[in-house]
Amino acid sequence: MSSMRGRRHDGPAMTGRAIRRVWLAKWVGGGRVLVAKTLAWMSEWVIAGRLAAVGYYRRARGWPVGAGMMRIWRGRSQTPRLLLVPQELRTADPVRADEIIAGLHVFAGRTVQAVDPFAATPPSEEWQEALSGFGWLRHLRAAATPEAGAAARQLVEAWLAAQGRDHSVGWQPQITAERLRAWLAASGLLLAGADEMFYRRFARSLWWQVRVLDAQFASLAPGADRLAVLVALVMAGLCLEGEERLLKWASQRLGEELDRQILPDGGHVSRDPGVLVGLVLDLLPLRQLFPARNVTPPAAILTAVDRMMPMIRFFRLGDGTIARFNGMGPTGIDLVTTALVYDESRGTVPGSAPHSGFERLEAGTTVVITDVGAPPPASYSTGAHAGTLSFELSTGRQLVVMNCGVPTVHRASWRKEARKTAAHSTATVADRSSARFVRRGPAEGAMLSGPHVVEVDRRDLTVTATHDGYRRRLGVQVARVMTLAEDGERLDGEDAIEGADQPYALRFHLHPTVQPVPTEQGRSVLLLLPTGEAWVFAADAGVTIEESIALAMPEGPRRTSQLVVEGRSGTTPSVRWTLRRLERPATHVPDSEPEPQLPL
Repeated sequence: MSSMRGRRHDGPAMTGRAIRRVWLAKWVGGGRVLVAKTLAWMSEWVIAGRLAAVGYYRRARGWPVGAGMMRIWRGRSQTPRLLLVPQELRTADPVRADEIIAGLHVFAGRTVQAVDPFAATPPSEEWQEALSGFGWLRHLRAAATPEAGAAARQLVEAWLAAQGRDHSVGWQPQITAERLRAWLAASGLLLAGADEMFYRRFARSLWWQVRVLDAQFASLAPGADRLAVLVALVMAGLCLEGEERLLKWASQRLGEELDRQILPDGGHVSRDPGVLVGLVLDLLPLRQLFPARNVTPPAAILTAVDRMMPMIRFFRLGDGTIARFNGMGPTGIDLVTTALVYDESRGTVPGSAPHSGFERLEAGTTVVITDVGAPPPASYSTGAHAGTLSFELSTGRQLVVMNCGVPTVHRASWRKEARKTAAHSTATVADRSSARFVRRGPAEGAMLSGPHVVEVDRRDLTVTATHDGYRRRLGVQVARVMTLAEDGERLDGEDAIEGADQPYALRFHLHPTVQPVPTEQGRSVLLLLPTGEAWVFAADAGVTIEESIALAMPEGPRRTSQLVVEGRSGTTPSVRWTLRRLERPATHVPDSEPEPQLPL
């Protein structure tokens, strides 16, 4: 298998020079703002003398800014008129609206009962981020009642009053961008029946948040956060009066970032499928706003959605969830469904994503998605996982084999474990991950080393792939072959660990609803599905059932099981395994006695 032909993905390992580049990218936003950053550290008043960047940074840190500083930015109205209201495509829940009106704030699995939640002690950082992002305004907007409007204005007033406190989390770039989009989308509800004083404070805050994002953009590291900030700036430029220069600059930069981050096959350069859904739901309203303002958008903004839509279908399994690769968490089924409503590709699902490094096998009701790509570039690898050659399998609407994924809450505490190779359905050698990550410093989280060469060969429903993630440290190469039967009733696989004598473990993480039942011979396990189906996992080596955890569940992490096949490359260099659906025995209906004939 070491002489396979086919596509080749090269992912350079992190050399000392590469580490310094990642460090520099996170420190100065790609090396483009070194002078501005140094001046900011030396003296904020230096930047204040250059059109008021000090006002941006003071506000971004939660410090109060006086009217004198606000007048530094000349030539623009500080209370702009709202010209357009963007569409909100994310689904709303009227029950959530009733809870918010009643003062019950439930975010990130935590609940706070308070009239002014911004004055309460946040139970977790995730809760504070969700509260400060104002994404929940869509629930009040959908309710469209006077009570909902009054509650929305009251909470916006509470946030405006809390700006003088230490609320640094609420001024993070991605949180500010989310809040700006949410306020613009809910402006119709907020301003209906509002007095002039509220309108002036609301409009002035919008103006300030635009200025803050404009200043923060240059220092952002490469990644999806840059796209989120640019989308918010373009939306503000289209919806607010007097922001023509901002609109021209931001739309041009957004087009450039989309060309840079969205690969030709529609995947994101970070290889995180979850980025696509949120980005599509943000870009679709922009495509409607540009014609309304009679402005021609960059071509990249118009075509990016068309490229990403097929990839969302590509990563979608039979149960409607998105495959858990490279930082993907719980799937918002409603968000995916909403995004696909606007898909103009008529349901086309590609079988291969060569630029993103994934393959999809589909036959009958069975879907298999496997990761056969090299790690993303170092500057985009802060969320990447060491899951090369891992796969997920679904049958019908039931997920059977999965990766652990990442949770919605307590992501920081689970991040290290979720990124390990052992948290994926693939081979782990010597109990080590196939990639290493920077543990501390400005480049913390970036991928330090990983598979340098990943070779892939796809023939019909057979995928053969190898990676060298363990070659330098352990002297072995990992290979996997998977073949899906044409009727989707059987998946045959073979894993090979070639090279030095090393212990290894093949892991197959099961969905929490799948019940494994061991058999007497010890080389097969019966898998009982809640749908009534039964599958059998069999291998030519011993199979054990161990505990695992499914992190990417909507209700939070859940205990589950994993199938483990252990061996040593010196004695058993390869293991063949099979996942096969059991045929249901035909139900025999005895012939009933003929009914007696009635006399005529």
